[in-house]
Amino acid sequence: MPKKILVILLAAALLAGLMGFNPTHAQSQPTLLGSFSIGYPGYDQVSLVVGLIDAAPYFGKEPIRLPAKETQVIGTVSGIASRGSYRLTLPETPQGSTFDLGTDVPAPISIFDVRLMSDVTKRGFMVENEDNIASSLRIDIEFRVAGGTLLIWTQDGTVKFPTGWGADEIPFTADDPRIPVGAGWSQVDLDSEPFAISPISGEVELDLITTEMGDTVDYSDLSCKELIPTFLDRLVKVYPFSELYNLDWNSLYARLTPLAEKAQSARDCELLIREIGNFIPDGHANFSLPSLADESAGSLGMLLTPLSDSQMAVYTLRENGPAANAGIKLGAIITAWDGKPVEEALKTVVLRSANASTPHALIRVKLTEITRGPLGSTVEVSFLNPGENQAQTVTLTRDRPARVSGLPPTPDGVLPSGIGYVRVTSFIGVQNLEAFDRLIDTFIEQDVPAIIIDIRGNPGGFSQISDAMASRLFEKPFVIGRQTTYDDRFVYQSQVEPRAPLYTGAVAVLVDWRSSSSADLFAYTIKSSGRGIIVGQTPSGGLAGTVSGGQYLLPNGAFIQVPTGNFVDENGKIVVEGEGVAPDVLVPITVESLISDTDIVLQQAETALLETVQVK
Repeated sequence: MPKKILVILLAAALLAGLMGFNPTHAQSQPTLLGSFSIGYPGYDQVSLVVGLIDAAPYFGKEPIRLPAKETQVIGTVSGIASRGSYRLTLPETPQGSTFDLGTDVPAPISIFDVRLMSDVTKRGFMVENEDNIASSLRIDIEFRVAGGTLLIWTQDGTVKFPTGWGADEIPFTADDPRIPVGAGWSQVDLDSEPFAISPISGEVELDLITTEMGDTVDYSDLSCKELIPTFLDRLVKVYPFSELYNLDWNSLYARLTPLAEKAQSARDCELLIREIGNFIPDGHANFSLPSLADESAGSLGMLLTPLSDSQMAVYTLRENGPAANAGIKLGAIITAWDGKPVEEALKTVVLRSANASTPHALIRVKLTEITRGPLGSTVEVSFLNPGENQAQTVTLTRDRPARVSGLPPTPDGVLPSGIGYVRVTSFIGVQNLEAFDRLIDTFIEQDVPAIIIDIRGNPGGFSQISDAMASRLFEKPFVIGRQTTYDDRFVYQSQVEPRAPLYTGAVAVLVDWRSSSSADLFAYTIKSSGRGIIVGQTPSGGLAGTVSGGQYLLPNGAFIQVPTGNFVDENGKIVVEGEGVAPDVLVPITVESLISDTDIVLQQAETALLETVQVK
């Protein structure tokens, strides 16, 4: 080797020693890498973040919390949710709680998992109002560990770690069989028997598992005799609003389980599932029952709504449908249904696909159901058209349904009044957030003094998207509310984190009974904070529970969804669920408003805003 090169290498080695740099040690820093594949396609549009998380709460009753931003260990993510990979270098000394291994002598050990989360607004770190979508652990629908790989770290080699859960099958109790583990990082394969424990050094491959919190519960192989008690046992345990709605699960159990034992067909069993769906007064309780689909295959070509004076009127009419062809007009008052007052007829209506959380939503769901029935079935309808003095009675025959347009079209942008308008049809899809942001930017650039955000008919979606939209309207961060499991462990936090540039003008939000779930929470955020006014003809839908882990696959391709988590304010009080967000400006529902070409709710919102701002 030439002397000049040798001298350079020796000098470099000396400098590295003086600076404390150890190339061999740097290369041996433990690094995890692997792949993931998330089934739900909605996450493919969302940015992702991966990090190291203290896993202790999943084995106890402690709140499930994320580490503070400045202490988070964050890795890198490549690809998209359905086909992605990650890389995460483990710290020499992690910041985690000392975990109780269930022995009399405390052990200096911390336990972790690798967590993949959504990152809708591309912050690059983990926050409480994003979704846990994959982990090195298999986390079940009750937020407990059901397998996967656990990461453990200990400062010395004196700790003995379980190789199984012992005779009681309960994690971390005194009867667990144990072996010593070395200092530093180790991985524990909880799916092997006994658990395989191995040190982590260099690069280690570790794929992430989709968290079952958002997955379905598969009951499709159960007989009806097994299904009904199994399903009811789970609902008794996890449904969060039993006390709010005064649900008597015992009487339902006593009535349905004997019928399940006698069920002879899929139809027999689905009738019982429908009873459960009708029993739970929650708009998130919806169901699809193939054997009963024929019962609602026919349509009258009209939809009904209660007016502010309690009469029932036609608010949607399909051209050339049975109702229109029989002479029924938009705004017609329905005076009788098969010879009975409509209110009486509604008492016998069975909900066939969804329930409702509020009285104002329930009557509208029932009014929809009453117009549906078997294809070719008939009903006698008495009605009084607008401007006429004589009621008529006709017999209508149900035909195949067709979609009818709902809200009148109003383009996003600045209205002739000078007020900005944006319609948010759902909180699903990052493209909705991006479109919202572009409009808010435009309103700021044009110095628009007030805006209207229309969430009528919005069924919800990602609450982190609704949080992100709200965050363009606030100058200071705050917690909107929290969702917890049935055993009161923290799951999710809805929060505002201001996103510049901020819109500081006046705000009105339009709602109706179909503004549901995260749309409910968006309206609640605006109203509870006093940031703007709510305008509508009804309160919002009143659906505030979380449905993670609440989707059930049933025999014969049937399906039902029932919430698993609640939504509470800072004082732990259930809010929104069962009541919705009431309008500050309540717009009457009249025959005139039904037949008018004017969007009366939008008009009233403009009027209210113009009274408070000066339009240039």
